[in-house]
Amino acid sequence: MSDIDTKRLFIAIELSLNIRSRLETLQKELKKSGADAKWVEPENIHLTLKFLGTVETKKNKDIMETLNKISAQRKRFTVTLDQLGAFPSLNSARVVWAGLNDKTDTLENIAEILDEALSQLKFEKETRKFQTHVTLARIRSARNRVALIQKIKEANQNFKTEDFSIDNITLFESRLSPHGPTYSIVHQAKLL
Repeated sequence: MSDIDTKRLFIAIELSLNIRSRLETLQKELKKSGADAKWVEPENIHLTLKFLGTVETKKNKDIMETLNKISAQRKRFTVTLDQLGAFPSLNSARVVWAGLNDKTDTLENIAEILDEALSQLKFEKETRKFQTHVTLARIRSARNRVALIQKIKEANQNFKTEDFSIDNITLFESRLSPHGPTYSIVHQAKLL
């Protein structure tokens, strides 16, 4: 057993209760497909900027300072959730997501700056281009996939949230258990 104190961490945008509630309603509609999926618990819905993995606790201070510096240079901004989709594609869905309309690409910009700043702290840089999305479910098998695709297409006909403000960059701890992950806030840096 290791004596090194570690936590499993990720950096994300915490979404408002109102937006998470709207996404929960959407999940309930998609669940009617009977798809074999692990649905993200509504209280765990967020927008991931960077997954850090298992991190020595002594690095937390440097991570928090990095988040504070980045947020101190950014004003809060507004986005909309306005489409549903799946990775790698709708027909071979492994992850179902809600996409954000970020007209100014501010989230992508923050993710790139964050990735670069964290590389200075010896975190591995991302190899894939950042895609703004909120994960709703992970697909476990092809059971009822066609019905799920149909539900996603139907929901896309009129899916759009009201504009909402992005005002934070949050460091979360993820604790895994047989019942699924639980997330707790380690640090939250507010945008101007």
